[in-house]
Amino acid sequence: MDKLFGDPRWESYGMLREAYLAVTTRIDADVSPAGDVDASISDLLFRLARSSDRALRTVDITKALATSTTRTTRLLDTAEQRGLVTRGAHPTDRRVILVTLTDAGLAEARKRGALALDSAQRHIYDALTATETATMIRIMRKLRDANQ
Repeated sequence: MDKLFGDPRWESYGMLREAYLAVTTRIDADVSPAGDVDASISDLLFRLARSSDRALRTVDITKALATSTTRTTRLLDTAEQRGLVTRGAHPTDRRVILVTLTDAGLAEARKRGALALDSAQRHIYDALTATETATMIRIMRKLRDANQ
């Protein structure tokens, strides 16, 4: 076997990617069965719905969704055109753009959020014990924090 690909780190790296892709593909399909909403829009709505005042700075959205500023701008353009979010000046710092979830956006987040949690139950929580879930959360948080 090639020395590079015989490296034992491939197993953990490969399993992380494969698990992420397998789970998110299934959940995304359940959240948007008609394919009418991009998974990134759902992620944006869920993140805003879980935020204080249902609002975030664009920089925080970019970080939370692990995307580029260009991708965030396009995503916000689409969400705003659909009436799901509004963009405006931050109340204490006019240099900052604040994105706020609209009532329509909250309704959409609730609708798709219920589908997401039902799907997550089937594809994550039914496969893991409570102890495994707690360990997974601890490890994923550690990896996220180390890479943000």
